[in-house]
Amino acid sequence: MNKEIILDRFKELEDNLVILEKLSKIENEKFISSPETYKLAERCLQLSIECVLDVAHYILAQKNLPRAEGGEAIIALGEHQIIPMEFAKEIRLMAGFRNILVHEYLKIDRKKVHEYTGKIEDFRKFERYILEFLEKEKRDNER
Repeated sequence: MNKEIILDRFKELEDNLVILEKLSKIENEKFISSPETYKLAERCLQLSIECVLDVAHYILAQKNLPRAEGGEAIIALGEHQIIPMEFAKEIRLMAGFRNILVHEYLKIDRKKVHEYTGKIEDFRKFERYILEFLEKEKRDNER
């Protein structure tokens, strides 16, 4: 498994999370009334979720596990004890929100976008679980 591929995604993820963290501090009414603000948040959320899904798909492929789409890729990480299953169940809905951002962009609930900017810790927790998994894989391979 090429750790650099994952770390590249995490660099992109972190760049987006820094922006989302700032946007999460904007009061709700100001957030939803500013197209510049909510459109930036939408794009940063989309890219952040894409990073999570890319990492999930990459790990499944590298471990020769069955291919899974969207949120099911996150659940598969839980099923194979790569991340805790309870956490996988919590964050799998990210994939559905990504689909709304990409395919149903005319129907986006701006309040929901603002709410998601407050879920930055879920992204960072995912990152920590994956880094722990990579370290365990490295130790196992060195044996």
